[in-house]
Amino acid sequence: MDRGTFRAIGVTICAVVTVLSAVLMSTPALAATGDTEIESRWQALGAGAGPLGAKLAAPDDDPYDVSGGRAEDFANGSIFWSDGTGAWEVLGAARTYYTATQGPAGPLGFPTAAPEALASGAATRQVFAGGHVYSSTETGTHGVTGPVLAKFLALGGVTQLGLPTAEESPVPGGTQTVFQSGRLYRSGTSVYALMTGPLLDRYLALGGPAGKLRLPTSDETPVPGARRVSFQGGAVFWTQTYGARVVEGSILTRYLQIGGTASYVGVPTTDMYVIAGGRRSRFQYGYITAYGTAVPIVTGGWRFSTQAVTAAEIPYTYRSGCPVGPASLRRVKMPYYDWNGVPKIGDLIIRTTAVADMQRVFYGAFAARFNVRQIRPVDVYKGSDIASMAADNTSAFNCRKVTGNPYRLSQHSYGNAIDINTYENPYVTGSTVYPAGSRTYLNRSVVRKGMIVKSGVIAYRMAVYGWPWGARWSHPDYQHFSSNGG
Repeated sequence: MDRGTFRAIGVTICAVVTVLSAVLMSTPALAATGDTEIESRWQALGAGAGPLGAKLAAPDDDPYDVSGGRAEDFANGSIFWSDGTGAWEVLGAARTYYTATQGPAGPLGFPTAAPEALASGAATRQVFAGGHVYSSTETGTHGVTGPVLAKFLALGGVTQLGLPTAEESPVPGGTQTVFQSGRLYRSGTSVYALMTGPLLDRYLALGGPAGKLRLPTSDETPVPGARRVSFQGGAVFWTQTYGARVVEGSILTRYLQIGGTASYVGVPTTDMYVIAGGRRSRFQYGYITAYGTAVPIVTGGWRFSTQAVTAAEIPYTYRSGCPVGPASLRRVKMPYYDWNGVPKIGDLIIRTTAVADMQRVFYGAFAARFNVRQIRPVDVYKGSDIASMAADNTSAFNCRKVTGNPYRLSQHSYGNAIDINTYENPYVTGSTVYPAGSRTYLNRSVVRKGMIVKSGVIAYRMAVYGWPWGARWSHPDYQHFSSNGG
């Protein structure tokens, strides 16, 4: 062995000896500090006249080592100390619970504060490094730790959920902690809350975590028109009118895709049930049907309504001097099936005298599931017919000149004309096809989605109710119908 190696080994040995000496010297010092702070805390609480009571008789009247610190027992409790947390008393039922869970060596670790009375005055809480312990004569004494404690506090603690009434306990796939006003379910580090009430009642009636819904994957949350909890196996929606209803499987997936309770069909009114060849869930304004692995079919009920229009609502399509004013117009909430076969509510501004005819036409189109891209007032496009057509928009009223002919007033100015699916049904002038890019649809022999054809539901119903089609002109306007043929 060379001299350099020997010297290195010597240095290392010296370092180890120094560390060991420091540890041996510091342990009594820390113990002395802990014992002093325990004594100070007992004195500060009133010594023998305080809540801890008198010291125990010898030989149990001295502090002793515990995992990571020191402790001393008194007639009515104990004080636990560590260098990081200081000295704090643990009393009564909380001490019994704490001792039963291995004290400082257990999941709670050392206390970090004194016991405190909660607002109600009927319960106490004590905070430990690893959790909280809650005690009351009504609920007993229970600890809350880890992710469950974090969730509990995030929700408002006892103010929202009340006191724990049981320990966190295993359930299929996770754990459950029961509180006075609800339950927290944990899977891994994810924790979700169900409050006492109809949603929790329905979940438990279906078997809770052991049932088909399994564990929750969301808190109980408000959604438009309802309250919802999502689970691994489905979702439960609650309304005052229809109660707690279960939606599951591919029907739930489709329902959420189309907007859930905010969609056209509204809130669920039944659980999912079996029909010939498939399954179905009913909703306020329709139903969703699943057949095998195919994408479920959304079917809407007819939801037609009208309301008055003000000049402020149509600032780009109406101005003083137009042939008809807002008093002669109506905003029609017009049902239609969009490009994906999902029912929607459109927004059509049209003359009052034309409302009944358009209701009949679009009712037939809706029943036939004719696809409409969208129905929006041209005000969305600041009154631009060009922009509205480019967006494949279905619209009616727009006080303007004929597109491509600035010398002639359009029938849309009177609110008695409508353009439908403008891209699939182009408008042709002597020099231009509107909108740009729609020329491929001049071939009317290849029928594609959204096209109006002579034998189809739109052209047929328009003819029945006396609205001639612009397709008859030498320069056809395949999107256009009007009550006077203009």
